[in-house]
Amino acid sequence: MNTLHELLALMAVEEKARTCHSRAEAQRCIQEAEQRRRNLWGTKQAVRFSSS
Repeated sequence: MNTLHELLALMAVEEKARTCHSRAEAQRCIQEAEQRRRNLWGTKQAVRFSSS
């Protein structure tokens, strides 16, 4: 899977976490998103992009 596909998958998991109906389901989504973020950037911290 290339970087673009991984980033799109991360965004989909983050969106799913925002729309979960239960706290447990949201926590599972957040953990999955953190794992995907680590795979992309080597850290679980969110990466902030600037347009300047």
